Amino acid sequence: MRGLTAEPIAPRPTIYKEYLKTLAENSTIGFTIVLKETGEFMGQCSIKVAEPVKNRDGWFGISMLPKFWGKGYGTEATRFTVDLAFRMLGVQRVSLDVLEGNEAAIAVYKKIGFKEEGRKRRANWVDGHWEDGLSMGVLDEEWAEMYWKN
Repeated sequence: MRGLTAEPIAPRPTIYKEYLKTLAENSTIGFTIVLKETGEFMGQCSIKVAEPVKNRDGWFGISMLPKFWGKGYGTEATRFTVDLAFRMLGVQRVSLDVLEGNEAAIAVYKKIGFKEEGRKRRANWVDGHWEDGLSMGVLDEEWAEMYWKN
């Protein structure tokens, strides 16, 4: 599993703190993901709703530190954030973009109900080759059918 870069990720405290602050300020909702038992920082996720009145489309984003990949934390955070967007923000859909090489993330998104809606060919140059970008989305009625039956 890997993220958007082939370079090791080592947050620089001041720079990364400013990045997270900017991300949070530009998001409709944003969360810091921490390990429940210790409070250790694991990553962040957010939903941005650019047109809350007209299109009500929430754009989802998440990043996790590599040592927490593959343990279900991203799935839990994604499901929580998307559910909150539908319940509390009144969005009618949640969208996201992901690179085709991020197979673990794509599997998580499909598992919780996202569908592939489009493909941007050769969207990103990584590790000596091109990767396509995928657009995925889930609608409010699809989410309700999967998670709000009772």
